[in-house]
Amino acid sequence: MKAIPAALLLCTVILMTAISCKAIARTAAKYWTRKQIREFVSNCETRSSRLIGEENATKYCNCAVDMVAEKYRDYQETKTISLVNLLEIAEGCK
Repeated sequence: MKAIPAALLLCTVILMTAISCKAIARTAAKYWTRKQIREFVSNCETRSSRLIGEENATKYCNCAVDMVAEKYRDYQETKTISLVNLLEIAEGCK
């Protein structure tokens, strides 16, 4: 009996994660490739987790990717953004 609810919960979590990730990166996908979005989020999480913790960094960076992509439509420009500038651009992602 416990295996069915656990499996259902796992499937629900996976589905919700997949849907939310697609919804979050809608704006970024207009300008950047999927690979660039993943790279940005990964780098953002690495850099910001030191300041705000891993869990918060994941949420923050999934939001920030859209705001940064809107401002820097050329992905290569984002490689020179300082963490301070990133935080300023994505201020609403708290």
